[in-house]
Amino acid sequence: MTTAPPTFRRVVGRYVSGRPLDGRTGYPYLTRGAGRWPGWKRQALRLGAPAATVLTVVEPHQSIGVASTAAAVAAWRGRKQLRRRRFDRAYVAPTLTAIRTPLGLETGVTLHVDPQLGNLTPRLAKPLSPAEQAVRLWYGQRIEPVLRYLPDRVQRLTWWMQEQAKPWTQKLEVFRRPGEQLGPRIELTVQTPYLTAEQRQLVSAIINSKVPVSDLVESWDQVGAQVTARWTVRKRPPAQVGYDRVLEHIDRLAEWEFYVGQGPGDRPVILSLRDDSPHIAVSAGSGAGKSVLAQLIAVQVLRRGGRVIILDRKGSHRWALGVDRVDYCTKPEQMHEALIRAAELANKRNDDALHEADDWDPGPRVLVICEELNATIGQLTNYWAEIREKSDPKRSPAVNALGEILFMGRSAKVNVLAIAQMLTARAIGGPEARENFGIRCLARYTVNAWKMLVPEAGMPRSSRTLGRWQIVVGGVATEVQVAYLNSRQAKALAKPAESPDSALSSDVTGNGNKMTLRQASDAGVIPWGYNAAKMRLHRTDKAAAPKPCGSDGKAFLYERADLERWASRTTSG
Repeated sequence: MTTAPPTFRRVVGRYVSGRPLDGRTGYPYLTRGAGRWPGWKRQALRLGAPAATVLTVVEPHQSIGVASTAAAVAAWRGRKQLRRRRFDRAYVAPTLTAIRTPLGLETGVTLHVDPQLGNLTPRLAKPLSPAEQAVRLWYGQRIEPVLRYLPDRVQRLTWWMQEQAKPWTQKLEVFRRPGEQLGPRIELTVQTPYLTAEQRQLVSAIINSKVPVSDLVESWDQVGAQVTARWTVRKRPPAQVGYDRVLEHIDRLAEWEFYVGQGPGDRPVILSLRDDSPHIAVSAGSGAGKSVLAQLIAVQVLRRGGRVIILDRKGSHRWALGVDRVDYCTKPEQMHEALIRAAELANKRNDDALHEADDWDPGPRVLVICEELNATIGQLTNYWAEIREKSDPKRSPAVNALGEILFMGRSAKVNVLAIAQMLTARAIGGPEARENFGIRCLARYTVNAWKMLVPEAGMPRSSRTLGRWQIVVGGVATEVQVAYLNSRQAKALAKPAESPDSALSSDVTGNGNKMTLRQASDAGVIPWGYNAAKMRLHRTDKAAAPKPCGSDGKAFLYERADLERWASRTTSG
């Protein structure tokens, strides 16, 4: 069966519309497709060339202006095409060759690389000779100001009109459908339905080697008949995060969750001392903001009724002076006693937990901040060497206490935030103790510091932005701009949210007039111990028993007045 030749009408229609004259498909109007030009360019050439020829014959004087304009446009486009070809020869063509060979695909692989990415285009620039520099200087001083005068005025007028129309255009935004904002990117399309993990890893390595752009986000789409990979510029965290952002998140979180700042795409970053890790390791160079990060965690502990112990020889936490429920230890003897008391509290809570239900709440959270741990451990060791008797153990009890807290802090709600410029295993009491830090925060780090603390995570480039941290949890590093609080803001946030003026002891906490049964027993609101009070509560008639009014973790909260009324009735009866 033979195909009939196209009619004259069809050929004319294809010519005028910019489609291939032989009727081939795959040549769209707006994009290039399988052809060299998109359809609209072919249409403009087919219709414009005859019109220009006729104009030249009929109106010779007008044709001079048309020809000069066309020549200028052609020169501009030719210069642009030459730049693009040079760019493709340097980056796109070699990368395609490197990808096609191991995949075994001679065709069906396309690659798009935006020249705006990184410094790809400036890398291709060649040094100018003295003559070229002189010509460019003369052109920039004499010619370009004249050529740019009118376009600059038009652009300024356009900006002014857009500013004037903004009140109306903003109202029309509700009717605009959100589209995919691609921006500068590297995009690879492979005409195959699937690539294995090894092949994807190989392609990624080739892209990163042949196209020198750092800090890109990689995504793969293997749904459908082709595989598409895209590398886009990572949306960095904001340059500054302050008090307003902290206030926005701090009271929405659970008792064990802590807001630390904003991450990529301006998303909040939350750490969990229950799910992620009970202890936090902070390693950074001098002036990177280690004390700012520790302060942010501390004020959230205090705001929820907890207690903070600060071991700080150099006085980095002046905001904590005079703040309730803060033990500020600046002398070795103070640090020694504070660590031993914290370990005893953790041991007591762990012993009590053996006889309680799984959801038992041991009491208020205690946070131990160890500033400059390398020096602190040495001071504690020296102090113990001075005061110990011959019968005493050689190892400092305070150092032992710190190790005990690290191994049992989760269930006891006694957490350690260890700060050091170089958090070595010797500084923290051995590699086993250091493994208890599941949350590790690094800033202004060196290659040695990164490999020592988080070798399982790929090392990003260290940022010079003040307050910019890499927080690693489970081997995944997240770039975070840590929120900054001044002393006044920190003191304000350190007050409990519902009862700012209340001062609580290390073993008793409450939420305003609300407290758990254990807190009521420890505070003397009810005359029995916790276990006896719990048994009496189960035996009391439901009508006479105090009604829960909330929860603190998994423990019920009761109104203080209801507990006092229940205690008086039970005692008098």
